[in-house]
Amino acid sequence: MNETIDRLINSALAAVNPFDAIQNHLCLDGDNLRIEDCVINLTNKDIRCVSIGKASVPMARSIHTLLGSRISQGLVVTKYAHLGDSKLPAYWKSIESAHPVPDNRSLHAGDLVWDFLADCIDRTLVIACISGGASALVVTPSNWSALTKLLTNPPTTEITQETQQLIQAAVLNQSIDINTVNPEENISLAALQSIGTALLGSGLSIEKINAVRSRIDRLKGGGFVERVGAGKVIGLILSDVIGDPIASIASGLTNHPDADNLLVGNNRQACEAVAKTARELGYDPQIVTTEMDGAARVRGVEIAREIITKPDRTILIYGGETTVNLPEHCTGKGGRNQELGLAAAIELAIHRTPAWVITLATDGTDGPTDAAGVTVNEMTIERALSLGLDADSALDRHDSYPFFQQLGGLHQIGATGTNVADLTIAIRP
Repeated sequence: MNETIDRLINSALAAVNPFDAIQNHLCLDGDNLRIEDCVINLTNKDIRCVSIGKASVPMARSIHTLLGSRISQGLVVTKYAHLGDSKLPAYWKSIESAHPVPDNRSLHAGDLVWDFLADCIDRTLVIACISGGASALVVTPSNWSALTKLLTNPPTTEITQETQQLIQAAVLNQSIDINTVNPEENISLAALQSIGTALLGSGLSIEKINAVRSRIDRLKGGGFVERVGAGKVIGLILSDVIGDPIASIASGLTNHPDADNLLVGNNRQACEAVAKTARELGYDPQIVTTEMDGAARVRGVEIAREIITKPDRTILIYGGETTVNLPEHCTGKGGRNQELGLAAAIELAIHRTPAWVITLATDGTDGPTDAAGVTVNEMTIERALSLGLDADSALDRHDSYPFFQQLGGLHQIGATGTNVADLTIAIRP
C-alpha cells in the first residue's frame, strides 16, 4: 500500500508543478509573449518579475527560463527554508520571510516590493507570479485609520460582527487603544501579528481571513497594481483557495481591473491527477469535491464513514481546505490535515473495516509543523493503544503532531515548491 500511496501523492504534486504550470500557459514567439489568447510585444519593454509565495522560486525560474535577459529586474519572496539553490542570476533579488504569521522580514519584503514598483512607467511590464502564503510573506501595513474603518463599518458577510470583535480583542491583547494612536501612522507589526494569530485560530475560512488582510495592507486588495501605475501587470496565479477567487488568493495582490490575471494551477488539477493514477492502478476513483471546507475533525469522521461504505478497490478524492478552531492559550501542536487524519483514524477503529485515509498539505507543511499530513487506517488506534497513546485526548488538545510523531505515519516530505491547498485520499483496498 505504501507504494500506491506514494504514487498517488507524487502524481498530484507533479500535476501542479509551478515551473511546468507557467510553461504550459506562456510561450515566446520572437518578440511576442503569448499568454494563451493574449499577445504582448516585448520590444522596448521594461520587463520586471515579482514572484511571491511558497511556489515563488520555481515560478520565477520558469519566467527566467522563458525570458532570460529580457527581464531587467527580478524579485523573489518566499517562506523560510524555501529558497534553496534558486539558480537565478545576480540581478534577481530574493528574501525569505515568515508564514503564516508575518515578522520583521515580512515588513522588509513588503518594503522591497513597494520600492521595486516605485519607478514603473508606461512601457513597464510587471509579471507577478503569485502563490499561496504571499499574504504573510509580504506586509505593507496601512495606517491605523484603515483598521478603525474596518472595525466601525457595518458588518458584512465577509467581515462579520464576530470577526470585528475578534480583531478588536486581538488589538487590545497588545495593550493598544486604537482611539489614542496616531491614525496616520502605520499599523504596528505587533498588532498585525496578534490579529493574524487570532484569525488563523478562529476557524474562519482563508477567504474571510484574507478579506481582513486586504483592507489593512497597501499592496493587497489590488494595491500592487495601483503601485505599478501606468505600467502593465500580468498576474500568473497558482491558487490555494477554494473556488480560485482572485480577490482572495494572496489577499488579492493583483485583484484590479487594470491587471490581466491568469490561473495557471489549482486544486482540481491535483485531484484529477490522483484520479488518473488511481485508474492506472486498477481502482475506481471518485472526486467527491474540490471545495471541502469546515472543521477538520468533522470532515475526518465523515470521510471515514463514507469510504467504508464503498466496494473494494475504490478511491475517494477530496480537495479543499478545512479549518481548526483553537481555544485560547492552546498548547497543542499539529495542523488541519493531521487533525483530520486523527479524527478519521478514531472513526475507522470503531468500524474495523479495512480502509486508508491519507491527508496532504500540497505545500509540504501542515500548520506550524514539518509534516504535510498523515496516513491512517483501521489499525492506527490499536497500534497507538499498544504504545500508551490516547488518540481522543490528542484530538481534544489539538495535539496531533506529537501523537503521530511517536506512532509514525507523518508525511515529512519537505517543501514541495507548490501550493494548491489540501488533498485527502480515502482508499478501500
